[in-house]
Amino acid sequence: MIALRIALSDPAQTAARAQHFEAHRTYLRNAPLRILLSGPFAPESGAPIGALIVAEVGCLQELTDFSAADPFVRHGVYAEVKILNWSVTLSALTDLPTA
Repeated sequence: MIALRIALSDPAQTAARAQHFEAHRTYLRNAPLRILLSGPFAPESGAPIGALIVAEVGCLQELTDFSAADPFVRHGVYAEVKILNWSVTLSALTDLPTA
């Protein structure tokens, strides 16, 4: 199954973001699950307001557990985190399963 983590940043936590950025990046790069895509998102101009992870998992709980241990989540960098199932119906990426 394909799952998403949509995380919205807490604007008051810019110092925590900077402090825990390397640990967060290392955590994502050493993930025990298959992260297909990951990165921050931002308005056309301005700093990132959140981040997205697209992962292949056996169940949503895998991404939920992984997310809970992320340094950004543990240290309050994100104000809100949503874990969602995603049914891909169209993809130009060849290794994404479609419904």
